Amino acid sequence: MPFTNSKYVFRYMLLCFDENDGDIACLPSLPECRSASDGVVVQWERSLRTTTAPVWEQVGGPTCIYSEDPAAFEERLRDAVLTAFQEAPIAAGSMVLQPSPHTLVGAHTNVYVEASGQVFEMNLLGQEIRIAVEPTEYTFDYGDGSVYGPAAVPGGPLPESRWGEQTATSHVYGQTGDFPVMVTTFFSGEYSVNGGPLIPIDGRAEVTSPAQVLSVWRTESRNVADNCLVNPTGIGC
Repeated sequence: MPFTNSKYVFRYMLLCFDENDGDIACLPSLPECRSASDGVVVQWERSLRTTTAPVWEQVGGPTCIYSEDPAAFEERLRDAVLTAFQEAPIAAGSMVLQPSPHTLVGAHTNVYVEASGQVFEMNLLGQEIRIAVEPTEYTFDYGDGSVYGPAAVPGGPLPESRWGEQTATSHVYGQTGDFPVMVTTFFSGEYSVNGGPLIPIDGRAEVTSPAQVLSVWRTESRNVADNCLVNPTGIGC
């Protein structure tokens, strides 16, 4: 079964293989692969996803698969990679609130997240797997029942002089209280097998940042006749 993503389908083809004689010494390369009892030299290929007959092209050079039955190995490996990807200790994005830890009713509170790509190396089903992940979408939970996303925009910082302005990821609170704000970052991934080409993973992982409690206050304005020097017990003194 080919590996797939939204644009390409992937597969590997056995090299140095003969249906009658089995694995034969037709390539001098990859001696570490051919010397292993279950090492088989393969060539990765890809084709644009299409409803017509696919046109396959080689991706990279020959690499190795360690399996006694490589022809039936692809689906097992794909499922194992997806599980490892979704269970990997991906670091959550760093969430920032402006202003914080207090904001005002009726004002725009800017929320943004800083997330970065990460790489994980592991052994799965006897293969050396490298998984590279990148943040692609974000969901903002403002804690008062309002949610924005999933969206491709992580937001960004404002200088303090512009706090209260509307941004793509800002939120206006309609009531006072303490609200737990969180951002969930969605990661897409690619992986390589034993140094082979990077292959998109069908699926994504999601990681939620720790909640930050934002206190929403209300402001009041009153006219006064005296300052605090004249009336130390006056409003605001």
